Amino acid sequence: MGKTRVLATGIGSLPDMEDKKALELIEKTFPLCPHWPQFPTREGESCIHQCFYKLIETGIMTLEEGKGPRLLTQSSDFPDKMARFYEFYLEKGEKKDLDGEMVLPRERAQGFYSFLEHLEKNGTGKARYLKGQLMAPLTAGMNIIDEEGSSAFYDEQWRDLLVKNLELYARWQIRRLSKYELPVIIFLDEGMMQAYGNREFLSLQGEWIKDSFKTIMEVIKGEGAVPGIHACSTADWEILISCAPGIINLDAYNYFNSLLGVSHRLNDFLQGGGAIAWGLVPAEEACFQETKESLRNRLEKYMESLIKRGVKEDLLTRKLIITPSCGTGLYSPELAERVYRLTEETIKGLDF
Repeated sequence: MGKTRVLATGIGSLPDMEDKKALELIEKTFPLCPHWPQFPTREGESCIHQCFYKLIETGIMTLEEGKGPRLLTQSSDFPDKMARFYEFYLEKGEKKDLDGEMVLPRERAQGFYSFLEHLEKNGTGKARYLKGQLMAPLTAGMNIIDEEGSSAFYDEQWRDLLVKNLELYARWQIRRLSKYELPVIIFLDEGMMQAYGNREFLSLQGEWIKDSFKTIMEVIKGEGAVPGIHACSTADWEILISCAPGIINLDAYNYFNSLLGVSHRLNDFLQGGGAIAWGLVPAEEACFQETKESLRNRLEKYMESLIKRGVKEDLLTRKLIITPSCGTGLYSPELAERVYRLTEETIKGLDF
């Protein structure tokens, strides 16, 4: 992760606002690690549209209003469409000049293209890293269904399809962002880890989750970027840490206790170069009640809890990354701005 000791960045999503305003907010609050802005409430720019455009464009998947994403597994030409996608995956995965419009056109990710244009025009400024993000495999696989109504993640063939698609989008982002000669961080945004171990999802296997994450993270590392995992709910960090991410990003404000169960793994994780990104700033109405002082006090208490369980203080404080607890895409612009500015204020003067 380099030498920058204190760092702040965002999760990715913002409410619909002018691209210029979003980029100015990001540059002002997260100058060392800006991210490209996602606008999930814009028509055609949902995470499914952005991360699975190629499957939709190929006719493998449909995304109908009010019905959610669905694999067209029973169509007569489904095998042919699958073959075409895998040919595209194999061909493009080997090339360093992944065509942006072929993988993801501007109308599906305006924020990404605006971010690149901003970098081209203004340079990278104070940035030490550039951050991208995409939907994580479990979230994708549990929300995308086949034509029998089953979540795609339960089927080995469909799971492989979704993972390879996400590999493609990870490569595409990294190759575009790497042109600016800064280290690239890619977060896999996971919102369904709470399903694992839940009685409603008893057939969900930990090995499926581990293998899916590990495969994508190996691709990210192979492209020279740092893989991170963002979990915006309670999570089994034992599984996620075993995938060897460079960064784990938890919603510490609401779910810090989920990290206590893996306190015995943290020394090795941190000693090996891993970092904890603390989702300390609530991406919710509570942000208006919290202050930089109250959030710093929270962080101190969280660290004290881990130190009491044997985590070494010098490892915890070697690299401090602070983020919002989750994305702000479904909230008002006023709340999003408060969250970003509070994150910026909280890291200033942090000293342990």
